[in-house]
Amino acid sequence: ERGMAVKVFVFDAARCNGCHGCQIACKDEHWNNEWLPYALPQPDTGHFWCKCEESVQGQVPKVKMSYQVRMCMHCDKCAVLDVAGDAAYRREDGLVIIDPARAAGRRDLVDACPHGAVYWNAELELPQKCTGCAHLVDEGEVPRCVDFCQTDALRWGEREEFGDLLET
Repeated sequence: ERGMAVKVFVFDAARCNGCHGCQIACKDEHWNNEWLPYALPQPDTGHFWCKCEESVQGQVPKVKMSYQVRMCMHCDKCAVLDVAGDAAYRREDGLVIIDPARAAGRRDLVDACPHGAVYWNAELELPQKCTGCAHLVDEGEVPRCVDFCQTDALRWGEREEFGDLLET
């Protein structure tokens, strides 16, 4: 068992208004910024480490919009960790990190994730994904996407805090 409480992301679709703030905040935090030892800069296009997807049901005048945040959920059973060797690891708080120094050239890590949460940075020849803003978490802050979410649709905290909100 881990010494530190495991943290999780929780998304509540009923609270999301589709502002895309989480997506913009993530891009702002990681584009053109190096957060070693956790990440090298995210490219300006093509990567969505946090993405708000819109779904439309019905037709005018009865239209229902819904939103879903797609990002690495740092899975308990992480397929990337199964193949990465020392190129990726899980921190005590539960965040799965692809080590930018050790994962260079490891395009296979992109295909290892069944959820499409790992992206290939062609310029750096590096697989990349959400780090959970580990650089901020280390400072006692929450991930930037969570901090920016004005409706509390996206939250971060200890697994026990969310009780019955989490699927088993």
